[in-house]
Order: sequence, then C-alpha cells, then structure tokens
Amino acid sequence: MVRFKWLRAAIAALLVTQGAHANDDSFPRLGGVNNGGAHDYDNTTYQANLAKLNISMLGIWPGWSGGGMTMEQVVRNIKKINPNTRIFLYENSMEVVQSADSYADVYDKVDAMKWWLSPIGATGSKVLSEYGQQTNKYIYQVNTTQYTRKDSNGYQQWEWHARWIVDELYKPNPSIDGFFEDNVFWQPRVSGDWNLDGVTDSPATAGPWVRAGYKARFNLMRTLMPGKYMIGNIADWGHKNAVLTELNQSLNGGIIEGIIGPTYAPETWGGWSEMMRWYRKTMDAIAEPKWVMFHMQGSSSDYQGVRYGLTSCLMDDGYFAFTDTAKGYTGVPWFDEYDAKLGKAISSPSKSAWQKGVYRRDFENGIALVNPKGNGAQTITLDEDFKRIAGKQVTSINNGQIVRTLTLKDRDGIILLRVKSKSLPVAPRLISVN
Repeated sequence: MVRFKWLRAAIAALLVTQGAHANDDSFPRLGGVNNGGAHDYDNTTYQANLAKLNISMLGIWPGWSGGGMTMEQVVRNIKKINPNTRIFLYENSMEVVQSADSYADVYDKVDAMKWWLSPIGATGSKVLSEYGQQTNKYIYQVNTTQYTRKDSNGYQQWEWHARWIVDELYKPNPSIDGFFEDNVFWQPRVSGDWNLDGVTDSPATAGPWVRAGYKARFNLMRTLMPGKYMIGNIADWGHKNAVLTELNQSLNGGIIEGIIGPTYAPETWGGWSEMMRWYRKTMDAIAEPKWVMFHMQGSSSDYQGVRYGLTSCLMDDGYFAFTDTAKGYTGVPWFDEYDAKLGKAISSPSKSAWQKGVYRRDFENGIALVNPKGNGAQTITLDEDFKRIAGKQVTSINNGQIVRTLTLKDRDGIILLRVKSKSLPVAPRLISVN
C-alpha cells in the first residue's frame, strides 16, 4: 500500500514539473523585445547576448541587411550558440506608413484595393491609426476584417498580407521560429466603417470582426509555415472587460507589453493583485507552448524593481523581458538573478500568499519570493536554510550567504538557492509478484 502512495507522489511531482504548459524551459525564463535601436544584429556580441535568452523578437523589413549579413545568417549564428533559443520577426498588418519605401508594395496594394479603414464605406479615404494620431504621422489604419473586397486572386486583405509576409520575410529566413504580430488588441483603437455598411462603427462594435480576422490570419500563416508559430502584442488581453472569444488559443505566445513600469501599466494603477490577475488571464488565453513575455520597462540600475518584476513573473510560467527605457527596444540588460539556475518548478503557479502577505514559489534548485506593493516591509522565516545568490550588482543582498530569516522591503523580491538540491522523487520500478 505504501508503495502505491509513493508512486502517486512521484507521478504528482512529475505533473507539477511539467505544469499545465507543455514547455521544458527551466527558470528563470527570459525574453527580449529587440525590434528597435540600430538593428545591428550582425554584431557578434549582440548575437551572443541574444543567444542567452529563451525567446527574442527582432525587427526586420524587406531588403534588410546588417553589415552585409542576411537575417537568415543572423538567426543561424544565434542558434549555433544556443540551439534552444527561439527567434521571432516583427510584422504589422493593421497599419501602413505612407513614406516607408521598404513597404511601398503593401501601401500600393492596400491603396489600389481600398483596404484602408474609412470613416464610411470603402471610399479610399484613410483613418489614421492610434499611433499615427499620437505621433501626428501619416500612419494609416488598415481594415483587417473579413469584410474587405477580394482581389483578382480571391484574397481579402488579411489573406493577401499573410501570404506577402511569408513570401517576403519567411521564405528568405526559414530558420526563424515564426512571426510576432503587433497590435493584436481585443478591440481596435479607432472608429471607422469596419464592416462596410455605410455606418461608422465604434471599437467595441468592431471588436468581434477584427478578432475574427486575426484568428483567420494566424491559422493561415501557420498553414503556410509548417512547424512554425505565431506570437503577438497581447498587451490588453488581461483587461477585465477584454472579450477574447475569437482570439482565445489563437496565438502560441506574445508580449504583455508594459505590464509593469510605465504609467499605463496595470501594476501602476491597479497594484500587484491586478497585475497578476491580468497576467493569469492572458496566460490562460494563449495556446501551447505558451511563450508569454512578462514585459517590464524601467531603469537597469533599479535592481530592487527588477527583483520585484522578475519574482512576480516567476509566480507563473511566463518569460521575463526587461526594457531599459533609456535605450528602448534594443540590447540585452543582464542582472544577477538571470544567472540563478532554478531548474523546473516543483510547485504550481502561486495564487495565494505564503507568509505575511509574501508570495512564494518553489523550484528544483531554489525559491522565489515576492512582497507585493503596499504590503509594507516584512520579515519572514524560512522552513530551512537557503543561500543568497552570489552576484556583483547588489552585494548587500546577493552575497552568497546562508539565510533562514530575512526582511523584504515593500515592492521587492528575491531568489534564494537551495543549500542542497531538492531532487524530485523517481517512480519505482514495478516488480511483478507471482
């Protein structure tokens, strides 16, 4: 009888390490938003830094070359260093810049077919996208729904653009893992005649049509790229009012852009619990293998803030991606905690406080603790001895010392390593009894 209880425990432990997500990446899981800056991906140091990440998103356009190096060579170089990293290329189907020479074919096609979002009907008049309005630039909203008219090949906008992207950016770069689609919001940000019935539709009204267009697009792109994946900008999927019916399980991952750090971040205006609710709702809506980046923006010298963001991310199964606001979407900032090899998770995502309002999650080689904003400084006692990380950035904290009791500041977190590695139980070999 004891033998079978032990077997059940071993199986349960195995299921926890696998989690609800079919994903073998160890923790901490790291991502990079790298579609900005000088796009100097030919730089060997940059390639080596990108190779340290589990996932990265790079910028590209038709005809891109860095120092004479193709994107395919860049990707191969990175994957030669780390065969397990995944690289996605940026693309955007919902807006077009009038002056972008590299995308002139797209602009001309949309213009000829009157695939612009117009205030009323398919008149050819153009509505500025939200970003175009914010920047006062000629960046126009494209109608990505399944209501646009078909071209001579029988393609609507979403079909034509998906095929164009595959021909122009995937076929020359087959080593990529897929594409990152920007602005996959649960409803559009501007009004217009989305269903071409002569009436201006609000974003809320147009939401189901835009979501259905995206779903069809993602399915088509995966069909055109067997074995590849689609991720996207899923910044607002966690909103309490977000309706994700058509988008649910349509992407394999994405970036919760600015979930922590900027003024619009859920953590800024709603606190830690709202941020985590946002995080979990988004994770639940993403299909396997759930490559979701928990994206933080801030200063790379704010080590407490980084600890807080990273340990919050570790309370679920996402990938922590940090952007230094002084540098934008380029470079790979590195922190002591990134080198902590926690291994697999041996407890489920943490949804309730462990001690004094502090949250904890256990891993094979250590634990992560996070003290939410507003909880005040808390002194906690651990159930066994743990070891601090031996780092170089904040030696008063990451000094390699053994601890049993420690104090966490408000809005802080920490990764601690096990003094002895916690091995998972191995299921016993079954022996037949005659």
